Amino acid sequence: MRHGYKGFTLVELMVTVAVLAILVTVGIPSFVSLMNNTKADTESTDLYRALNYARLEAINRGVNVRITPGTANTWTSTLTIQGVSGGSVVAPVYRVIAPMATSAVVTPNNLAFIEYNNLGALATPTTAVAFVYTRGTFTRNIGVCLNGRVILGGACP
Repeated sequence: MRHGYKGFTLVELMVTVAVLAILVTVGIPSFVSLMNNTKADTESTDLYRALNYARLEAINRGVNVRITPGTANTWTSTLTIQGVSGGSVVAPVYRVIAPMATSAVVTPNNLAFIEYNNLGALATPTTAVAFVYTRGTFTRNIGVCLNGRVILGGACP
C-alpha cells in the first residue's frame, strides 16, 4: 500500500508567493490613488452641499443665512452655518461642517464669509464666487452665482 503526500511543493509555494508579490506591487499604488481621489471628491462635494444647505435655509427660514469658515478665511477649516439679523450672526447654529484634510487647498482664501438673502441670492459678496478645491492632482471648481445657484464642476454663466 502506497501513501500519497498531501500539501504543496516548495516550487508551487514560491510561484504563488511571487505572483502575489507582483499583484500587490502593481495594485497598491493604484489603490492609494483611488483612495486619495475618493477623499478629495468627498471633501469638495461636502463644500458644495454646505453652500446649498445655507442657501436653502435662507429660503426656508426667510432670513439671511451666513456660512463662515472657523479659521479666518480658511475654507478648509470647520464651516459654520447660521442666521443673520441686522448684520450680525444670531443663535442657533444651523449646522457645523467638519474640516477638510490638511493637504486640501480651497481658493479664494480672502473671503471671510458667504451670505444668502431670504430669496436665496448672494447678499455678500456682491459678485459671483469661484471656489477651486485642490488636493494633490485632484482639482474641482465650485461656482456660486449671484442668484445663489451653486454649480459643482463649473463656473457661473
